[in-house]
Amino acid sequence: MLVSTFELLLKPITPKAGNIPNSDRQVLQGYFLTIANPNNTILWLQVQFTATTPNLNVDDTITVIDAGGNNIFGDLTRSRDRRKFSLDVGIPAQDTALVILQPDITTLKPGVDTVEIRGFVEIFARNLFQKINVLVTPEHRGTFVSENTPKASDFDQLVYALPTANGGSLFQLPSLVSDKTVKEVKPEIKEIKEAKESEKNPKENIETVTANQGNEVQQTLALMAQSIDNIGQRLATQEAFISSEERPAVGETAVNNG
Repeated sequence: MLVSTFELLLKPITPKAGNIPNSDRQVLQGYFLTIANPNNTILWLQVQFTATTPNLNVDDTITVIDAGGNNIFGDLTRSRDRRKFSLDVGIPAQDTALVILQPDITTLKPGVDTVEIRGFVEIFARNLFQKINVLVTPEHRGTFVSENTPKASDFDQLVYALPTANGGSLFQLPSLVSDKTVKEVKPEIKEIKEAKESEKNPKENIETVTANQGNEVQQTLALMAQSIDNIGQRLATQEAFISSEERPAVGETAVNNG
């Protein structure tokens, strides 16, 4: 389900300082997505980022998941579609998580490296078979820095909320099982239900077993009859079951029996 756009930045806010001092400061901007789980069960979600112009480079970004009081640092997972990257998020019941995607300042060098990536964000439920409600708030948060600033601690911050795809914070995530799948499963459920109902009636089960056994007996008798017919045909044509060389003489048989 579509959530919002996103923009990652690590670049000067203007090409040149011009007549305004420090107007060429660098901006480090990331995407922050707050997700609240108002349900009584843990949620497993997938947050998906799609970027095309330019494509997102995983090596230039870093992710942070703040859930349950722990910050988990990691990277996005590449998908088969080179434009799409995902991040799995688990949120405890009645809890809120924060998902962050931003340029990796631990490896990139401001003033040397440049990052400018734009795209859109989607969110999916991974382990649910019914529609579920979540509250989401997407934001851009950034920091302005300048190499010419007298004090290294002189930072300016920016925070602004992004409009969501549905115009609000409440999202109803669809089920993982489509209506088509449900329709395909219903006949199987009906068969299972009928089987269970038949188990409740022993008389019907006995009659079914007896009928099956009767069919098996009839098949066996038919095979026996066919075998007898084959033997009769071979006797009628005087076809020997063993060769004359293998058949013992009458005298030899009598001696051996004696």
